[in-house]
Amino acid sequence: MTQSDTLDQLLVPAEEAVQRTLAYLEGPGATSTARIDRWGVWEIAAHLLHWHRVTAEAALAVARGEPPSRFTSPVDDINEEVVAKSAGMNLAQLVSELKSAHGTLVQAIRDLPDPDAVLMLRHDGSSPTAKDRLRTIAHHWTEHLEELLAADG
Repeated sequence: MTQSDTLDQLLVPAEEAVQRTLAYLEGPGATSTARIDRWGVWEIAAHLLHWHRVTAEAALAVARGEPPSRFTSPVDDINEEVVAKSAGMNLAQLVSELKSAHGTLVQAIRDLPDPDAVLMLRHDGSSPTAKDRLRTIAHHWTEHLEELLAADG
């Protein structure tokens, strides 16, 4: 995919990656003991949920004319923090929240006046747009799913 890809062209692979991952989380992932380093299925689901929510919130804010969301901590630190904050939720709850967050995210991005608008200003200096976030979702969700499937054997 290139910078000139349309929003619809980017939504297709993102949607496919999300749906494949959700199917795994509701199917074999629900009983999987797979671990990727320190994270298992539950931790990965919590991580995905957080970034989906953050992306949706950022898109909604930008659509209202607010500045991009600013992150002052490294992504790895944020990931550890959000996994800890999700304690108490079971996998089924995370999946239910992911489905809801995904619907919100897709609508929020579709409603943006400019999908090339910057949504986030990250600690590392990167500034992903809505289109960048869709590319990341397609790639990152697929990457996590493939790692879990490989660890499942």
